[in-house]
Amino acid sequence: MSHTKDDSFIFHSSSFLEIEEKLFEFVNRRPTAIPVITGPTATGKSTLAFRLAHEIKGEIVNCDAMQIYRGFDIGTAKPSLQQRQEIPHHLFDCRDACESYSVAMYVEEATSLLGDLSSQNRKPIVCGGSVQYVSALLDGLEFHGHQPDRALRESIRREIDVRGIYESWKLIDTLDPEAASAIAPVDKRRIARFFELYRQTGLTKSELNRRSRERGPQFDFIPIHLDWHPRTALYERINARVAVMYDAGLLNETRNLMEEYPHYRECPAFRGIGYREAVMHLEGSLTENEARELTAQSTRRYAKRQQTWLRRRKDLLSLLYEPS
Repeated sequence: MSHTKDDSFIFHSSSFLEIEEKLFEFVNRRPTAIPVITGPTATGKSTLAFRLAHEIKGEIVNCDAMQIYRGFDIGTAKPSLQQRQEIPHHLFDCRDACESYSVAMYVEEATSLLGDLSSQNRKPIVCGGSVQYVSALLDGLEFHGHQPDRALRESIRREIDVRGIYESWKLIDTLDPEAASAIAPVDKRRIARFFELYRQTGLTKSELNRRSRERGPQFDFIPIHLDWHPRTALYERINARVAVMYDAGLLNETRNLMEEYPHYRECPAFRGIGYREAVMHLEGSLTENEARELTAQSTRRYAKRQQTWLRRRKDLLSLLYEPS
């Protein structure tokens, strides 16, 4: 079943095969456009992208902020080695754990890559749930390089410590609800970055983004939004996937990475969901069961923020899976 709402197309089905067929239909109607498959975590985006790649002889371009990191495989549900041998994959495993990565860096690298692939008549398929990366690509955001100011950032961090991290996030929610929806209330680094930009420019992040959209997207995209209904069904899938990750060796993977990166506390990759909880267990502050439950809870909250962000967009073709 399909319908339109607020100019967005929504297709509902209790069959994932029908969801897949509708995706193929969208893409085959516009063979020169670049598909962008996004949605909350654990919805099956990678599965759809992989099947579409076989269908159109495509190549998958990562749009997940954690899958860029080498060695962080189990906790990010990274495509398997076999899948990457079957289908070309790009922008995976391209950073070490301690390297910082930003939306601006992603847009620059992804834009260059998409241009190269398209010029060679190769068919890119962008896939991932990092909604700020997705939005930056779809909106054609242009970044004007407000450089990090270490002194200002330290001053802001002290203010956050005094005010409290949650109260600081609530202040962002008052100033810029759109930006707040994509920032975890416990993510001190991104909360500090918001206030740093705000102090430097006098503008909220969303206003900066609106001004940078004037150029428009550089490519013709087909934006596909995959989601599940009801939300409880997605939460059950998240809980099951977290259990599979731990059973598959997430703790051992994290332990090995901690040994490889002795200063892991300073490394961005270790702040990712699953890894930060695994580190807390390995350091002795959580039991394994507590780490599992906290990982599932954090992932559910992340999925809710992704849903909130994506449902605001009116340009997405939505595929809504309703498991029976």
